[in-house]
Amino acid sequence: MVEPKLISYITSKFGSKSDMMYAESLWNDIISDMLPRFKEAGALRQVVTQVWNQEGSFILGNLWEYTDEKAFIACQELFREAEAEMSRRADIANIITPSRGVILRDVHL
Repeated sequence: MVEPKLISYITSKFGSKSDMMYAESLWNDIISDMLPRFKEAGALRQVVTQVWNQEGSFILGNLWEYTDEKAFIACQELFREAEAEMSRRADIANIITPSRGVILRDVHL
């Protein structure tokens, strides 16, 4: 099994629960069709979360794991394509906060 070397964690904050749920569904439709291309580019895993410890907030978290920096860069092109399609389909206001990390320690229990 290939272990990831890089991760990205992106949060998207929405104004309402309905906007958040609609955006998640729409993004899933777009990304699902592209998953084989992400895998080929070197993405290993995607996790979508709903942040629950900030009452009154509507936040989604997207975690992506990559084999290496080359895979991360290749996937950025795919994300730009997906984001363009998302913008074409809907205009949902949100605040995006991206974080990138090099995995220093990965403990499997």
